[in-house]
Amino acid sequence: MFKRKSALLSMTLILSLVVGGCASGNNSDAGKEPASSAEATGKQVNLTFAVETPKDEETKQVWQEIIDGYTSKHENAKIKLDYAPSDGDSFRTWLTTGLIGGTSPDIIPSRYTWTHEDLNKDLLTDLTPEYDKPNPYAGDRIWKDTFTQSILNEMKNPLSEKIAGITLQTLSIRVFYNQDLFEKNNLQIPKTWTEFIDVQSKLKAAGVTPFAFANSKPGDNHLLWAVNMMTNQIAAEKVRSYDFDQNTQLSLNEIAASVDEGAVNLESSDWTGFMPIIKDWSQYWAKGYNAMNGDAAKEMFLRGDAAMVLAGNFELKTIQDSKARKFEFGTFALPYLTKNENPNAAEKNYELGGYPDLVFAIPKKVTGDKLDVAVDFLKYLSSPEVATLMGNKMYVTTTLANVDLPVNLSGFQFVGQRILVNFYAAHIDKKLNEDLVKIGQLYLEGTVSEEKYKSELQKTLKNDMTAVLKTNNWTKENKYGTKE
Repeated sequence: MFKRKSALLSMTLILSLVVGGCASGNNSDAGKEPASSAEATGKQVNLTFAVETPKDEETKQVWQEIIDGYTSKHENAKIKLDYAPSDGDSFRTWLTTGLIGGTSPDIIPSRYTWTHEDLNKDLLTDLTPEYDKPNPYAGDRIWKDTFTQSILNEMKNPLSEKIAGITLQTLSIRVFYNQDLFEKNNLQIPKTWTEFIDVQSKLKAAGVTPFAFANSKPGDNHLLWAVNMMTNQIAAEKVRSYDFDQNTQLSLNEIAASVDEGAVNLESSDWTGFMPIIKDWSQYWAKGYNAMNGDAAKEMFLRGDAAMVLAGNFELKTIQDSKARKFEFGTFALPYLTKNENPNAAEKNYELGGYPDLVFAIPKKVTGDKLDVAVDFLKYLSSPEVATLMGNKMYVTTTLANVDLPVNLSGFQFVGQRILVNFYAAHIDKKLNEDLVKIGQLYLEGTVSEEKYKSELQKTLKNDMTAVLKTNNWTKENKYGTKE
């Protein structure tokens, strides 16, 4: 298949990796069987590897560098880089059409919840047996042991516990702030919500737009992120008993169970206490926030026209490299609520993120030597070598255990608990995700009451989770799919 040209990684590469207790990327062939019959025969294997279309040429170059790093070790493997749509709905349509029609690339990008759905439809390769084998690019450690366990657990299909992909990144959301404006106005980084609002009040009084908030559509995510973090601070402990598999985040069946048994009721202030808090916060957002998309909010921040913006680590490279930015910036976690804002506030951070992202899978149509090479390439993608490269050049926060984040990502280390409840996310309930923003726009504008907003969200959640229970035959009697 693909003959390895080098026995050892260069000393420079080895020194660039920080891996707890093990060397990375040992490519020695000594005492090893060929990965497939093609490797022994020298047969060339051609693969197509697709990624979501990057926003910049530099990221495309990094993906090509990763491919070249692999093919330089395996001269009989040839991998062509291809691109999938980056828009969520178009991406899913592209993925589903290709899988069903048998026209998809040999290695495809996906979402971790989509791998669950597509494996259930027998459209993806089950990689579970491979996870019990060594990864030759991680010092021959067992592949599953190289990942952060909580993240790998979420990659498991909630019904079968099979794994149909790999995950290379986990996300962290931060407030990016203009350090120059903070210094000019003698402001300190806020930790509590009370301090956060005080900072914005002072900025507004000084004639500065405090926050660029994007809320033109559900995909802007700013409202989703803020609501998720606030909801967990107020109500997470009320449903912790529904975390049946104890992976610190409620899966779909666990969310459906909590709704079915009435533990989640969005008409209760226990769950929607965020509404008046966010409405009060909106007075500090840039004008026209309900028509402002994520890119516009980011650009406003980069021009220095707003002091802060919400963004994930995936935006760090764009913000850091922007030629429009003429100021120093920093990041901090979205401040936590105190009991001044809500009597049920936990008064600690709940982090949005920590779930699998940058997911890749292999369609079921890929077999034989192609499958062998595809699996081997996934192992290379999930190696410390590639994690370090992606961290330094793409600002990807790795899912691997015992691999330190690069210095440029140090501001994205978790400072609180991971969120437990995420039912507003599109992959859990698309209509609820849409209602949160679309009806929320009217609520923020003052044309829909808080009571109407609550009742509409509860109706959507209840109806959709009832349908989920019926579709999957999850009942209280079978403990919502966890009991045979």
